[in-house]
Amino acid sequence: MLEVGPRARVGIAACWIAGQAALVTTAPLRPDRIFGFCMFPEASTMQIHLERELDGRRAAVPHGKWSAHDAAGQLAAFSWEDRVRDPILSQLDTRVFASYGVDAQLARLQRALDDVADHMPEDAETARLIAEVTVWKNGREPSTVTVFSHWRRRS
Repeated sequence: MLEVGPRARVGIAACWIAGQAALVTTAPLRPDRIFGFCMFPEASTMQIHLERELDGRRAAVPHGKWSAHDAAGQLAAFSWEDRVRDPILSQLDTRVFASYGVDAQLARLQRALDDVADHMPEDAETARLIAEVTVWKNGREPSTVTVFSHWRRRS
């Protein structure tokens, strides 16, 4: 066990309190507002529609499944659910509760789109993935948010 004197203990306590204060005061800067206090949680829902961008045009991805040709011309099958196992983000074309708020789910969706785009090297057709998200924030009228994956490097 580490033995520290009274001054060191005060210094350690001050550092710990300063760290906690920094986490709480910077909570609004994070999409999920983690470490922040929210008396009434957000009661929002969302619906994700997945699309692929192919040479400047969009193609729908019904139920998160699609087929595409590889560089050799062979047909390969892909599925959103093969990579995305999150219980909210994996449900495409279904209205779901946006746990932790819409901003948190959109940030997670951005990372999921990039991850799927990075893990489909056999797909020589898709330039990027696109999610059209219909959002009902706290029961208000719906709005649409478009989230793009990064551009894929195709060989």
